[in-house]
Amino acid sequence: MNHPMRLPLATLIAMSAIQPAIAQPTIAPPQIEVVNVYGEPEKSSSATKLDLSVYETPQTVSVISRTQIDDFALDDINDLLRYTPGVTVESVETDRTYFTARGFDIVNFQYDGVGVPFSAGLSQGHQDTAIFEQVEIVKGAAGLITGLANPSATINYIRKRPTAELSGSIAVQAGPESSYRLDGDISGSVTERVRARLVVAKDDGESYLDRNENDNTVFYGIVEGDVTDSTLLTVGYSQNQNDITGSLSGALPLYYTDGSDTDYNVGTSTAPDWAYRDIERTQAFVELHQTLGANWTLNAQYTQNDIEQDSELFYVYGTPDRETEIGLLGYASGYRADEQQKVLDVFVNGTFALLGRDHDLVIGYNKADIDLVGQSLYDYVNGYPVLGSDWAEGNTPRPELQVYDTFTDGHVDNQEHESLYFATRLNLLDSLSVLLGARQMEVTQSGYSYGVEADTYADETVPYYGFTWSFLDNVSLYASYSEVFTPQSFVTPEFRPLGVAQGDNSEVGFKMQLNDGQATGTLAFFQSEQTNLGEYIGRVEGVNTYLGKAYESEGAELELSGAVSDNLNLSIGYTWVDITDNSGAEVRTYVPRNLVKLAAAYQVPMQPKLVVGASVNWQDAVSTSPEAGVEITQSSYALLDVFARYKLTDDVTVALNVSNVTDEKYWNSLYWTQAYYGAPLQASATVSWRF
Repeated sequence: MNHPMRLPLATLIAMSAIQPAIAQPTIAPPQIEVVNVYGEPEKSSSATKLDLSVYETPQTVSVISRTQIDDFALDDINDLLRYTPGVTVESVETDRTYFTARGFDIVNFQYDGVGVPFSAGLSQGHQDTAIFEQVEIVKGAAGLITGLANPSATINYIRKRPTAELSGSIAVQAGPESSYRLDGDISGSVTERVRARLVVAKDDGESYLDRNENDNTVFYGIVEGDVTDSTLLTVGYSQNQNDITGSLSGALPLYYTDGSDTDYNVGTSTAPDWAYRDIERTQAFVELHQTLGANWTLNAQYTQNDIEQDSELFYVYGTPDRETEIGLLGYASGYRADEQQKVLDVFVNGTFALLGRDHDLVIGYNKADIDLVGQSLYDYVNGYPVLGSDWAEGNTPRPELQVYDTFTDGHVDNQEHESLYFATRLNLLDSLSVLLGARQMEVTQSGYSYGVEADTYADETVPYYGFTWSFLDNVSLYASYSEVFTPQSFVTPEFRPLGVAQGDNSEVGFKMQLNDGQATGTLAFFQSEQTNLGEYIGRVEGVNTYLGKAYESEGAELELSGAVSDNLNLSIGYTWVDITDNSGAEVRTYVPRNLVKLAAAYQVPMQPKLVVGASVNWQDAVSTSPEAGVEITQSSYALLDVFARYKLTDDVTVALNVSNVTDEKYWNSLYWTQAYYGAPLQASATVSWRF
């Protein structure tokens, strides 16, 4: 059935107020300012597409700049998000990760403000940061810019852009376990009207985990040209290839048959050396920016993402005996998947005059097509061995996996997302602005998952309201509200579609600018409610099934980031969150209720070529209950990282990074009822040349 799109009435009202502006067209390409501080660029469109600064946005926004990425050698997205205030990285396996914020899974991931949301939130493989200029994280629901309004956060990856002047860098890094990393970045003008940039990276080496190795290759190229004085055309392509051996499927058991906690060596793994997971991500995109007079711009972007996965894994499960370590079982499996995402985003933004003041407006259309085909393969004859006491040696032989002609043991998922959206900032006074917006969206899904039909349809208009009031110089009060609307592809134990999770999300807080705007502080209080949120309850006839739960979360965040002085960069974050069900009981206890994340870089005044820094990530206790009468608790812990960077010459820099200085032993996550340990004390050295 076809469902007509409905343009919100407020859009028509806003459009009627637009006054035409007559001016000579000039090109205004959306260049990203290169910042040498922790925190925000001059402007950000991650929350509303209105090009507001972090200070002007009525939500909490965290920005990890390129400087912080380089200082702490955050070469992987998982590492980067571990540094982000308010975000937890739930590494359930070596190559599968969930991210949470404010107690809930993050499901919205974008590139330059455009992306495809997905309900599961599971990230597979490793994504390199070499191609990004910075990463912006908008806390709370961001229904204006995403198809799913979720009360956790939206992560926006900002890709590097060409520069007019010739510049570049080459870096060589030697890390632990004989690992190495090479990356290069060159940018400049090809002709007077054409600019280009090329980024390549190679990361290879063994892990601290037994039998685990990761070979990562990255390529990124982008070309932009001034077609006319008012037209900018950009074309880009990236490829990220992960080849992983010794990849975990599941992880270590958390407790013995007598109920006591396990305590293995940090490097212990259940994966044999024949287990592998290869993941290739490619992205191709084209952008058009057309200046329309002095105050308006037409923006269009088409992106095609392809994700191919090929794996053979060995899943280990069960509960061992404390004395003999016997009791674990395993089965071998293969998985092949091909996912293609096609996304078109077109919008106009600019300013209009009304009642003697200038106001901002954006109106856009977004359409996304997602096609996913996956197949699971099993050896039903030899694939379920009972493991001996030497299971940690990973010596289970590789079985012959049977390939089937049908997708009975697999899934096919076809989705269409279509939406209209608008947002406006009405500047009622010099000190008071009101933000209004809405996104009308339709999501149609067809296909099946392991023999169960997964056809669903959802149609909703998600509103957004907010205001900012600068009641003092460099100090403002803000508030925002958005409804929560998350289509879900899960099924119930009766094999019926679970449907849509709905609710609301609100936030109120204060923001302050320091050091002439080079640093921003935020104090926020947030609250959200969700109903029918899918929670995994078990497998029925080989199918993952879910029940809809009602949850409430509330909490507070305190953040400060930027250059607080000429010599000191800071990123400070404290988050408190409380998550309960409708009976008031604590839920999602694997999410820490308190997080503290501190990072600092200090340029030594007596040695201006020397920069030293440190970070501390602390979280309080988390727990999980894998079965009745058993509760696994991980006590609070802190991780300390340090670095030192010294400029040998104007162009050559050497750096030393040491992570987990105190050699803390901890589980990476208690999201599942299995886990593996985080990395121990490690060090790496880097030599870089910039020109």
